Amino acid sequence: MTLFQGTFFSFFVITIITLSQIPTSCADDEHYLKCSSPFQCANLKNLSYPFWGFGRTPYCGHPAFNLQCTGEVATLTLMSETYRVLEVNDSDHRFKLVRTDYWNNICPTILRNITVDGTFLDYGSDTQNLTFYYDCPSFPQSDSVFPWFNCSVNGTQMINYFVTESMLESSEPGEIMGACKSRVVVPILESEAKLLEKNSTVENLKAVLDNGFDAEWDANNSLCDKCQHSGGYCGYNPSSSEFVCYCRDESSPSTCKNSGE
Repeated sequence: MTLFQGTFFSFFVITIITLSQIPTSCADDEHYLKCSSPFQCANLKNLSYPFWGFGRTPYCGHPAFNLQCTGEVATLTLMSETYRVLEVNDSDHRFKLVRTDYWNNICPTILRNITVDGTFLDYGSDTQNLTFYYDCPSFPQSDSVFPWFNCSVNGTQMINYFVTESMLESSEPGEIMGACKSRVVVPILESEAKLLEKNSTVENLKAVLDNGFDAEWDANNSLCDKCQHSGGYCGYNPSSSEFVCYCRDESSPSTCKNSGE
């Protein structure tokens, strides 16, 4: 071996050894990797933060948005009330929900009023109230200005009515409606309410309820938008109970480093 060849070989070996001792960039963070892939729940596809469940790690979502996935049905429980999740629009932070007790049902066993959690949810601008009056006094239904229906709740036959906001504006409920034992308000879409006003059959009523209502979620939306813009993935730190941005090499409270911002 010539002197040049020996020198070159020695230089090559030293270079390899030196490079092997230089710390390389860290492998992608485990949280970053796990939260980078969207998941599917029932018929809902490409889901990401704030949703989690069905095998998706809790720290990839917000605690309030744990989805239950059974067959083709995705449900979400908020403030002890369960909703079917019909659609999700991630770009607008909106989804379409329907109360499970009113799914294809206008005579639930338990009659109760509920509201969405204002901390994390708010009704969409195209949502309005549909009011049910249950267990009303018996009188000739032909005299009523509001649509009515019969049903049995816990073995008791009842006369009931339903009215949209426009119906209430055009006519007062009156003494008979005021004598009804229960009043339940259920959110529906404004467009569906107009259809129901034109054709107030029980079949249309059930269809309107099954089409649900729009709601907007707020799970640190502004922080999540910044995180995603910086190349990170949104998540939640269960230890600190705070939002976290998972970056390729580490987590951050809001945005990833070297994002170009």
